[in-house]
Amino acid sequence: MIHALHGMAGRPDDLFPLLQGIGYPHTAWHLWRCLLDWPEARTFEGFAAAMHEAVEFSERPRVLLGYSMGARLALQSLVNNSDDWDAAVLISGHPGLTDERERAERIAMDHDWSVRFLYEPWLEVMRAWNAQPVLAGETISEGEQRLVELWRREIADAFHGWSLGAQPDLRGHLGDVRCPVLWVTGERDVKFTGLGKEVVPLLPEAEHVVVAGAGHRVHLDHVEVVVERVREFLGRVLPEVEA
Repeated sequence: MIHALHGMAGRPDDLFPLLQGIGYPHTAWHLWRCLLDWPEARTFEGFAAAMHEAVEFSERPRVLLGYSMGARLALQSLVNNSDDWDAAVLISGHPGLTDERERAERIAMDHDWSVRFLYEPWLEVMRAWNAQPVLAGETISEGEQRLVELWRREIADAFHGWSLGAQPDLRGHLGDVRCPVLWVTGERDVKFTGLGKEVVPLLPEAEHVVVAGAGHRVHLDHVEVVVERVREFLGRVLPEVEA
């Protein structure tokens, strides 16, 4: 079973083309509902604990898949509860900031985004969010963006508790991750590809795939390529599972 975590200002459906292409049994977590139902999950440590309780007795093998914010939450879960997982796929992930000044700046920036997502006209703030250079590439329709508006309060909360500025620097703990990890980035996403090259050697069993011509939303830019690489990876590390 693949447990999938979507990105900031996104929804579970964003991952459906990827998950359906992979073809394994899957569940896409609704992270905004998680914040509503599990108040304790509003921090990285709290989310990892809540996820552990949710999957501890579920069917194996278990694969943890996350994109961007979802990949950061997934990495915390892998560090805290590595034995819960048999494999992981992290798309455009980040191990955490090391510089305290940069951390403070990110917290301040995400506070501003939190206020905007809570109060500004929805499509205006979504257009501003999607206009960020890091998100250049495949776009999301206004109709799809409207479907997330119901969760604007939870999204605003996530800019605090799940901010990159609030994320622990996990580099010193990556050796605790005992399952195989596939780290995926887009070639045009220079920053996150650089992070992948830095982080993958710190993981005991990991490989880094850089998808040519893709940006941060690599799973939307070139879904067929990502599907192929994930299927090949899972076929090697979980050979007993058939898609």
